[in-house]
Amino acid sequence: MNKMSYASIGVIALFVLIIINFDVLKISNKKEKFPAHISYRNFLFSIMAYYLIDSFWGFFYDLGITFLSYIVTALYFVIMAFSVFFWTRYVINYLNEKNTFSRILHYVGIVFILFEITVIVVNIFIPIAFWFDAEDGSYHVYCARYINLTIQIVMYFITAVYMLIISKKNTGNKKHRQRTICFFSFAMTIFIVGQAQHPFLPLYSVGLMIGTCLLHTFVLADEKEERHHEIEKLQKKELQQEKELSSARHMAYTDPLTGVKNKLAYLEAETKYNKRISEGTMDNFGVIVFDLNGLKIINDTKGHDEGDKYIKTASNLICKSFKHSPVYRIGGDEFVAFLEGEDYKNSKTILNEFNRVMEENQLAGKVVISCGYEKFNPDVDSNFINIFERADKKMYEHKTILKSMV
Repeated sequence: MNKMSYASIGVIALFVLIIINFDVLKISNKKEKFPAHISYRNFLFSIMAYYLIDSFWGFFYDLGITFLSYIVTALYFVIMAFSVFFWTRYVINYLNEKNTFSRILHYVGIVFILFEITVIVVNIFIPIAFWFDAEDGSYHVYCARYINLTIQIVMYFITAVYMLIISKKNTGNKKHRQRTICFFSFAMTIFIVGQAQHPFLPLYSVGLMIGTCLLHTFVLADEKEERHHEIEKLQKKELQQEKELSSARHMAYTDPLTGVKNKLAYLEAETKYNKRISEGTMDNFGVIVFDLNGLKIINDTKGHDEGDKYIKTASNLICKSFKHSPVYRIGGDEFVAFLEGEDYKNSKTILNEFNRVMEENQLAGKVVISCGYEKFNPDVDSNFINIFERADKKMYEHKTILKSMV
């Protein structure tokens, strides 16, 4: 076979591999680390390197450049060993089975690559794998080359037979994976046997090309499905964690007695308001401070259970009146509401109605809530506490008024 034709086979095989496996070879999301996918990519990259070296061998040998042909031949055997090594890693991760076969395959890959490196080093001093004739530059092979190919033939053949046998005992996705490895191994066995008999034919490259096409056809869809399931699991896990976090946050920021926001939530809101005020991005808003009249007397005379009912009733009255505003319970008988939007625009009407109900409740002996309202003034207020203190002062004034009605 013309050596340039030999080189062209490697180039064609390289382009076929890149075109077919482009979606696998491209840089993937680092967060999606699937062992089988990573091993397969490493295996493909080693094959790409093998195709390049195989092409260079045919090119340099045809030109009669013996020195470069020798170097490329040495690299040829080393890269071949690495491709076998990465193949064993891929099979182990793809099958995802911890058994005797996987352990044997693991050690075969390591031993093979060490064997081949040793052979190439020794070959520099004593030709045991290949040599080039000094006169005409012709290429000759020795026993170590046949040992190399024999090891691969045995490995691929045993793998193919083993996968065929155990695949008959399984079903579904597991059987699909085992049959895929079986087809690839049989293909490589056949072409390596041919390569051993015909050193000047690129049968090893052809075997890899056919084998990787088989893998792409049968494996890629399987890997995509597996990755899809993994992503679904991650999404479900994240959703569950989000629900749990939301539930925990809700519990942490909710007053257990009334169901309104608690003091922790209030302090966090106060911090946000202070930040917006300092940055000059705060829009119009108002603060209402509430205080329950007579709660201590109820606790002392009727007990804390009645006191809790009194607090819950008061909380419901506040929420009913200021339905568009967040309400916080910041103490035993203290509540605060932040008025924005509709409640802020209608604050005067809502407050008048609320105070009217409180006056009626005061005369009827029902739940009474004192309140004080103050608006944010950007020309005066440099922080939230200024507004709160003015509202708190008005609340005590309102409390005095209500008490005077008795």
